[in-house]
Amino acid sequence: MPDKDHIKSVEKCFVIIDCLHAGRRLMTLDEITQATGYKKTTCFRLLKTLRNLGIVELSPATKKYQYGPRLAVIGLTALKNMNLRNTALPILQRLRDETGETVNLTILSGSEILYVERIMSDYLVNVNVNIGDRLPVHCASMGKVVLAYLPEDRLETILSSISFEKKTDNTIISRSALIGELEQIRSKGYAINDEELEKGLRAVAAPIFNYTGEAFAATNIAWTTARHPERRTFSEYATKIVAAADKISRLMGFTHE
Repeated sequence: MPDKDHIKSVEKCFVIIDCLHAGRRLMTLDEITQATGYKKTTCFRLLKTLRNLGIVELSPATKKYQYGPRLAVIGLTALKNMNLRNTALPILQRLRDETGETVNLTILSGSEILYVERIMSDYLVNVNVNIGDRLPVHCASMGKVVLAYLPEDRLETILSSISFEKKTDNTIISRSALIGELEQIRSKGYAINDEELEKGLRAVAAPIFNYTGEAFAATNIAWTTARHPERRTFSEYATKIVAAADKISRLMGFTHE
Protein backbone atom coordinates (compact mmCIF):
# COMPACT_ATOMS: atom_id res chain seq x y z
CA MET A 1 0.00 0.00 0.00
CA PRO A 2 1.27 3.53 -0.74
CA ASP A 3 2.37 5.57 2.25
CA LYS A 4 -0.03 8.52 2.56
CA ASP A 5 2.66 10.50 4.40
CA HIS A 6 5.20 10.03 1.62
CA ILE A 7 5.71 13.35 -0.21
CA LYS A 8 6.73 12.73 -3.81
CA SER A 9 8.10 16.22 -4.41
CA VAL A 10 10.56 15.81 -1.54
CA GLU A 11 11.62 12.44 -2.96
CA LYS A 12 12.17 14.05 -6.36
CA CYS A 13 14.39 16.74 -4.83
CA PHE A 14 16.61 14.05 -3.35
CA VAL A 15 16.70 12.21 -6.66
CA ILE A 16 18.15 15.37 -8.19
CA ILE A 17 20.65 15.73 -5.34
CA ASP A 18 21.69 12.09 -5.79
CA CYS A 19 21.95 12.69 -9.54
CA LEU A 20 24.48 15.49 -9.02
CA HIS A 21 26.41 13.27 -6.64
CA ALA A 22 26.43 10.26 -8.96
CA GLY A 23 27.66 12.35 -11.87
CA ARG A 24 30.33 14.02 -9.71
CA ARG A 25 30.26 16.98 -12.07
CA LEU A 26 28.30 20.11 -12.91
CA MET A 27 25.17 19.33 -14.92
CA THR A 28 22.84 21.33 -17.16
CA LEU A 29 19.07 21.30 -16.83
CA ASP A 30 18.82 19.06 -19.91
CA GLU A 31 21.33 16.60 -18.45
CA ILE A 32 19.47 16.45 -15.13
CA THR A 33 16.16 16.00 -16.97
CA GLN A 34 17.61 13.10 -18.95
CA ALA A 35 19.24 11.48 -15.92
CA THR A 36 16.14 11.67 -13.70
CA GLY A 37 13.48 10.99 -16.30
CA TYR A 38 11.37 13.86 -14.98
CA LYS A 39 9.72 16.46 -17.20
CA LYS A 40 11.86 19.50 -17.92
CA THR A 41 9.36 21.84 -16.26
CA THR A 42 9.33 19.63 -13.14
CA CYS A 43 13.13 19.63 -12.94
CA PHE A 44 13.23 23.39 -13.43
CA ARG A 45 10.78 24.03 -10.56
CA LEU A 46 12.55 21.61 -8.23
CA LEU A 47 15.95 23.09 -9.03
CA LYS A 48 14.65 26.61 -8.47
CA THR A 49 13.37 25.57 -5.03
CA LEU A 50 16.69 23.92 -4.19
CA ARG A 51 18.52 27.05 -5.35
CA ASN A 52 16.36 29.26 -3.14
CA LEU A 53 17.24 27.01 -0.18
CA GLY A 54 20.96 27.10 -0.97
CA ILE A 55 21.05 23.34 -1.60
CA VAL A 56 22.18 23.72 -5.20
CA GLU A 57 23.55 26.67 -7.15
CA LEU A 58 23.62 27.60 -10.83
CA SER A 59 26.75 28.86 -12.55
CA PRO A 60 25.71 31.93 -14.65
CA ALA A 61 28.57 31.35 -17.06
CA THR A 62 28.02 27.66 -17.83
CA LYS A 63 24.33 27.30 -16.90
CA LYS A 64 25.27 24.18 -14.96
CA TYR A 65 24.10 23.12 -11.52
CA GLN A 66 26.23 21.99 -8.59
CA TYR A 67 25.92 21.52 -4.85
CA GLY A 68 25.28 24.74 -2.91
CA PRO A 69 26.92 26.02 0.29
CA ARG A 70 24.03 25.09 2.56
CA LEU A 71 24.28 21.44 1.60
CA ALA A 72 28.00 21.50 2.42
CA VAL A 73 27.25 22.95 5.87
CA ILE A 74 24.59 20.31 6.52
CA GLY A 75 26.94 17.53 5.45
CA LEU A 76 29.84 18.77 7.56
CA THR A 77 27.57 19.17 10.59
CA ALA A 78 26.22 15.65 10.16
CA LEU A 79 29.74 14.29 9.82
CA LYS A 80 30.91 16.13 12.92
CA ASN A 81 27.99 14.83 14.96
CA MET A 82 28.52 11.29 13.70
CA ASN A 83 32.18 11.45 14.69
CA LEU A 84 31.17 12.80 18.10
CA ARG A 85 28.74 9.96 18.72
CA ASN A 86 31.17 7.25 17.57
CA THR A 87 33.96 8.72 19.66
CA ALA A 88 31.85 9.19 22.78
CA LEU A 89 29.86 5.95 22.75
CA PRO A 90 32.38 3.60 24.46
CA ILE A 91 33.08 6.17 27.17
CA LEU A 92 29.39 6.79 27.81
CA GLN A 93 28.62 3.08 27.91
CA ARG A 94 31.28 2.53 30.56
CA LEU A 95 29.88 5.43 32.56
CA ARG A 96 26.36 4.00 32.38
CA ASP A 97 27.64 0.59 33.51
CA GLU A 98 29.58 2.19 36.37
CA THR A 99 26.73 4.34 37.68
CA GLY A 100 23.72 2.31 36.61
CA GLU A 101 22.07 5.56 35.52
CA THR A 102 21.05 6.99 32.15
CA VAL A 103 23.82 8.82 30.27
CA ASN A 104 23.02 11.31 27.51
CA LEU A 105 24.86 13.11 24.73
CA THR A 106 23.58 16.29 23.08
CA ILE A 107 24.68 19.07 20.75
CA LEU A 108 23.64 22.70 20.82
CA SER A 109 21.03 23.56 18.17
CA GLY A 110 19.88 27.17 18.32
CA SER A 111 18.31 27.78 21.72
CA GLU A 112 17.77 24.05 22.25
CA ILE A 113 19.81 20.93 22.83
CA LEU A 114 19.45 18.03 20.42
CA TYR A 115 19.84 14.46 21.70
CA VAL A 116 22.27 12.43 19.58
CA GLU A 117 22.75 9.51 21.99
CA ARG A 118 20.94 8.19 25.03
CA ILE A 119 22.14 5.12 26.94
CA MET A 120 19.35 4.10 29.22
CA SER A 121 19.56 2.70 32.73
CA ASP A 122 17.91 -0.62 33.49
CA TYR A 123 15.36 1.04 35.78
CA LEU A 124 11.73 1.17 34.69
CA VAL A 125 11.28 4.85 35.51
CA ASN A 126 13.01 7.09 32.96
CA VAL A 127 12.16 10.47 31.48
CA ASN A 128 10.46 10.15 28.08
CA VAL A 129 13.19 11.59 25.83
CA ASN A 130 14.49 9.94 22.65
CA ILE A 131 17.37 10.46 20.23
CA GLY A 132 16.43 13.38 17.97
CA ASP A 133 14.33 15.10 20.63
CA ARG A 134 15.04 18.67 21.68
CA LEU A 135 14.87 20.50 25.00
CA PRO A 136 15.15 24.21 25.85
CA VAL A 137 18.66 25.18 26.98
CA HIS A 138 17.55 27.09 30.08
CA CYS A 139 16.02 24.13 31.91
CA ALA A 140 18.48 21.37 30.91
CA SER A 141 21.85 20.72 32.52
CA MET A 142 23.48 20.04 29.13
CA GLY A 143 22.04 23.23 27.70
CA LYS A 144 23.27 25.39 30.55
CA VAL A 145 26.76 23.90 30.57
CA VAL A 146 27.29 24.62 26.87
CA LEU A 147 25.93 28.15 27.23
CA ALA A 148 28.43 28.80 30.01
CA TYR A 149 31.37 28.36 27.65
CA LEU A 150 30.07 30.14 24.54
CA PRO A 151 31.65 33.35 23.22
CA GLU A 152 29.80 36.41 24.48
CA ASP A 153 28.30 37.40 21.13
CA ARG A 154 26.89 33.94 20.45
CA LEU A 155 25.62 33.64 24.02
CA GLU A 156 23.83 36.97 23.65
CA THR A 157 22.12 35.80 20.47
CA ILE A 158 20.79 32.69 22.20
CA LEU A 159 19.77 34.51 25.39
CA SER A 160 17.69 36.95 23.38
CA SER A 161 15.74 34.07 21.79
CA ILE A 162 14.89 32.15 25.00
CA SER A 163 11.24 32.34 26.10
CA PHE A 164 12.02 31.03 29.61
CA GLU A 165 9.07 28.69 29.73
CA LYS A 166 8.42 27.43 33.24
CA LYS A 167 8.48 23.62 33.49
CA THR A 168 8.51 23.22 37.29
CA ASP A 169 8.79 25.44 40.35
CA ASN A 170 12.60 25.12 40.07
CA THR A 171 12.87 26.25 36.44
CA ILE A 172 15.00 29.31 35.73
CA ILE A 173 12.58 31.90 34.35
CA SER A 174 14.67 35.04 33.93
CA ARG A 175 17.69 36.14 31.95
CA SER A 176 19.47 37.52 35.03
CA ALA A 177 19.03 34.28 36.98
CA LEU A 178 20.40 32.25 34.07
CA ILE A 179 23.42 34.53 33.64
CA GLY A 180 24.14 34.19 37.35
CA GLU A 181 24.02 30.42 37.12
CA LEU A 182 26.29 30.38 34.07
CA GLU A 183 28.95 32.17 36.13
CA GLN A 184 28.72 29.46 38.79
CA ILE A 185 28.94 26.75 36.15
CA ARG A 186 32.16 28.21 34.75
CA SER A 187 33.71 28.28 38.22
CA LYS A 188 32.75 24.64 38.93
CA GLY A 189 33.21 23.14 35.46
CA TYR A 190 29.83 21.42 35.43
CA ALA A 191 26.09 22.16 35.57
CA ILE A 192 23.28 20.56 37.53
CA ASN A 193 19.59 20.18 36.93
CA ASP A 194 17.70 20.06 40.20
CA GLU A 195 14.17 19.14 39.12
CA GLU A 196 14.08 22.13 36.72
CA LEU A 197 12.80 20.16 33.75
CA GLU A 198 10.63 17.59 35.47
CA LYS A 199 9.73 16.96 39.10
CA GLY A 200 11.83 14.15 40.54
CA LEU A 201 14.50 14.31 37.83
CA ARG A 202 18.07 15.40 38.51
CA ALA A 203 21.18 15.50 36.34
CA VAL A 204 24.75 16.73 36.21
CA ALA A 205 26.45 17.71 32.94
CA ALA A 206 29.85 18.66 31.57
CA PRO A 207 30.81 20.39 28.30
CA ILE A 208 32.56 18.78 25.34
CA PHE A 209 35.04 20.89 23.35
CA ASN A 210 36.35 20.37 19.82
CA TYR A 211 39.82 21.02 18.43
CA THR A 212 39.09 24.75 18.06
CA GLY A 213 38.18 25.05 21.74
CA GLU A 214 34.48 25.46 20.96
CA ALA A 215 31.98 24.02 23.44
CA PHE A 216 29.63 22.39 20.95
CA ALA A 217 28.20 19.42 22.86
CA ALA A 218 27.60 18.09 26.35
CA THR A 219 27.04 14.88 28.22
CA ASN A 220 25.23 14.18 31.47
CA ILE A 221 24.19 11.58 34.00
CA ALA A 222 20.48 11.68 34.85
CA TRP A 223 18.70 10.03 37.76
CA THR A 224 15.51 10.28 39.80
CA THR A 225 15.16 11.50 43.36
CA ALA A 226 13.34 8.25 44.13
CA ARG A 227 16.63 6.38 43.61
CA HIS A 228 19.00 9.02 44.94
CA PRO A 229 17.26 11.60 47.14
CA GLU A 230 20.53 12.71 48.76
CA ARG A 231 22.20 15.84 47.35
CA ARG A 232 25.70 14.40 47.63
CA THR A 233 24.92 12.47 44.43
CA PHE A 234 25.46 15.71 42.51
CA SER A 235 29.10 15.98 43.59
CA GLU A 236 29.73 12.23 43.26
CA TYR A 237 28.49 12.13 39.67
CA ALA A 238 30.02 15.51 38.79
CA THR A 239 33.51 14.05 39.14
CA LYS A 240 32.61 11.18 36.84
CA ILE A 241 30.88 13.24 34.14
CA VAL A 242 33.65 15.85 34.02
CA ALA A 243 36.25 13.10 33.57
CA ALA A 244 34.19 11.47 30.81
CA ALA A 245 33.63 14.77 28.98
CA ASP A 246 37.33 15.57 29.21
CA LYS A 247 38.21 12.23 27.59
CA ILE A 248 35.76 12.84 24.76
CA SER A 249 37.05 16.39 24.25
CA ARG A 250 40.64 15.19 23.99
CA LEU A 251 39.60 12.56 21.46
CA MET A 252 37.86 15.30 19.48
CA GLY A 253 41.18 17.15 19.30
CA PHE A 254 40.80 19.56 22.21
CA THR A 255 43.97 20.43 24.15
CA HIS A 256 44.10 22.43 27.36
CA GLU A 257 46.22 25.54 27.29
